[in-house]
Amino acid sequence: MTYQIKQLKLGGILDQAIALTKNHFGLLFSIIALVYIPFSLISSFAILSVTPPPPMGASPEQMSAYQQEVFKNLPLIMGVGLLSAFVVLPLTNAAVVDAVAKLYLGKPASAVESIKVGLSRLLPLFWTTILMVLAIMGGFMLLIIPGFLCMFWFSLSTHVVVLEGISGGAALGRSKKLMSGNINTVFVLGILMAAIGAGIGMVAGLVPQPQVQVIVQTIMQAVMTILSTAALVVFYFSCRCGHENFDLEHLAQSMGESTAEVNSEADEF
Repeated sequence: MTYQIKQLKLGGILDQAIALTKNHFGLLFSIIALVYIPFSLISSFAILSVTPPPPMGASPEQMSAYQQEVFKNLPLIMGVGLLSAFVVLPLTNAAVVDAVAKLYLGKPASAVESIKVGLSRLLPLFWTTILMVLAIMGGFMLLIIPGFLCMFWFSLSTHVVVLEGISGGAALGRSKKLMSGNINTVFVLGILMAAIGAGIGMVAGLVPQPQVQVIVQTIMQAVMTILSTAALVVFYFSCRCGHENFDLEHLAQSMGESTAEVNSEADEF
């Protein structure tokens, strides 16, 4: 399957992201099924077992008792949250980014290999994320607007770490360079992804049973992760095409590989 590797507008980015999701859903979902879904289900059921949701129309006394129960189990909840934020989600995101990028460029991809790539990028991602968070927090302390600018400038830092092997301040600088002239696109793309995610959350929230709701939310979140990651990967390459003529470089490389294969086959004949 050949995709459009060039500088794209918002509609083109979404078209390519949907095509990638549809054409390779099994492979991309298997990555999340191996990493994110087991952790999410086990941790969610563990938290539910010790802090079940309050009953509908709970009285003030019942709500107070529920809040005390939550506070008592706060170490478990915080531990799950930290493990998710610094290990499970970065690993899942990095693995899906690697797989989507390979598929988008017409290269072979596998769930296991992409997970290995994600594992190898965990520490660089951790360090880069810390610097990004500090920069954003510092920006918000400086009259708020610089904080939003930092959020936009560094929105491709994860992709730079995973796909280019650059980390830390260099990854943030690289992301800022790629984002030059593309902030409006990522802003609207972020709104669209957030709206889709909110809609998914509302649908999952209609499930009455807490245990079933957890399963539905986890699966729907997995689908949303695939789509949003695919969109940002396509956006990343679109930025590279606009700034570095990546599309021409990729075409030249592809033609070189094809020529080499033809010559190899001719030599064998």
